[in-house]
Formats: sequence, structure tokens, C-alpha cells
Amino acid sequence: MITLADVVSNSGDSVLESYTYAEGHLQLVLVLGENDQKVVLSLSTDYLAFAGATLANTETSSRTCFLALEELSQVLSIENGVYMPAAGFDKLMQQTRANYHLAYGRKAAAWTHLLSLIGYGRLVSCLVADVAAISIAEVAA
Repeated sequence: MITLADVVSNSGDSVLESYTYAEGHLQLVLVLGENDQKVVLSLSTDYLAFAGATLANTETSSRTCFLALEELSQVLSIENGVYMPAAGFDKLMQQTRANYHLAYGRKAAAWTHLLSLIGYGRLVSCLVADVAAISIAEVAA
């Protein structure tokens, strides 16, 4: 069985084949670049961002990406148990471009990670409450 760590480590030059979001559930279908293995990642989330114009382009180069899972407590300040934006304008803009703004004002105990598909920019990003709850299924070629 493939693990999330396997998917992340083998996700360089992957292609986002499709994605859906409905009723609080995100599903990503990726063809992993390292071995052309197709996987489906599914998770529940209420907070996400899509690069709509980029994702509307069906060319493979626009959907080439890698998967990143970032621990929010390592990149954002926490005050009174909630994530806070950076103090300076330049750092605030960097955090916003990285989609960390999804976590601003959210409880740090409830949302621990940011999952992103990164290509020319961040194609898809979402807050993750429980990394262990991300389901991964291999799809036969």
C-alpha cells in the first residue's frame, strides 16, 4: 500500500489529471512523475484555494506539479491558539502567495498542515486537520 510519504517523495514532475471539490471533500488525481503511477488523494477540508486560470488550461505543462505538505506551526505565528499573519507587508504578501492566508484566524489545534500542488505557482492548496485521514488509492493503468 502506498503512503502519503511515498506520494510526496515521488511527486516531482507529476501531472494533475483531475480534481473535484464537493460538500467539503477534495479529490485529486495525480500521475506521479517518478514512475507514472496514478493515485487518488481524498480528504475533507473546508478551506482551499485553486489557481482557476491555470487549472482551466488542459496542457500537461500547466498541470505539472509536485505535492508539498507543510506543517503550519513551522511557517506561521500562533497567538492565543490561532494562526496570525506576518507583521510586515512583504512577508504578508509572501505568505498570501503561498496560500498560508487560508489559516489566518483558524485554530492551530484544528488545522495543522497545508497541502499544496505546486507547479508554476500553487495550483491547489488546502488546510488539513488530520494528515492520517488523507486517503490514497492506487489506480490501475
